[in-house]
Amino acid sequence: MSLAALSLVANNTLAIASGLNPELVVSGAITMTTSLIKAVKYLSNISYMDTELQQILLNSDILQDITIIKTYIEEKKHLQDNESVKMCISSLNETLASLEQTINSITYKLEKHKKLWFNSFRSYHISKEKEQIPILIKQLNHRFDILIKIC
Repeated sequence: MSLAALSLVANNTLAIASGLNPELVVSGAITMTTSLIKAVKYLSNISYMDTELQQILLNSDILQDITIIKTYIEEKKHLQDNESVKMCISSLNETLASLEQTINSITYKLEKHKKLWFNSFRSYHISKEKEQIPILIKQLNHRFDILIKIC
């Protein structure tokens, strides 16, 4: 993503976070984490031969991280009127959405690949997504650390 696009996303996140009802921000984050947990579990359960992707999912411990984030946000509902907390949760939600989009893209490509003729001789074409997952997980952990420090 270009620097201009990142800046635009950041500005939109701040505008959205400041204008939304705090309950919507929190419930959106909870919904997003639940959806992402389901997507990661599904991806983990389908069969594919990409050991690098399997290692990324295993080493990142993504399911546990998302579950912890979800539980923490649920516990901190009482702080949702705090503007900085609301912005942190909103930026977390943005990263969760990007991660879910990446996971869903991989799942779609793997499912589509299964239907191709001679699929065992073809590659999955998920290298960009495999590069994105560790970046997004690092971003997610960083934003969660900020939320913890604020609360």
